[in-house]
Amino acid sequence: IVVGALLAVGIAASGVAAGFGFVALMLVSVNIFGGFLVTQRMLAMYKKKDK
Repeated sequence: IVVGALLAVGIAASGVAAGFGFVALMLVSVNIFGGFLVTQRMLAMYKKKDK
C-alpha cells in the first residue's frame, strides 16, 4: 500500500491523482505508526511492575 501511494504521488498525470496519492500516503503512515504505538502499550500491560 505504501509503494502504491508513493507511485500515485510520483507519476500522477493530474493534480487530483497526486492529491489522492498524498492522502493515501498520510493515512498509511498514520496506520503503521498507530499500530506500533498500540502494540507497545499492549505489551507494557503485561510487564511486571516494580514494587
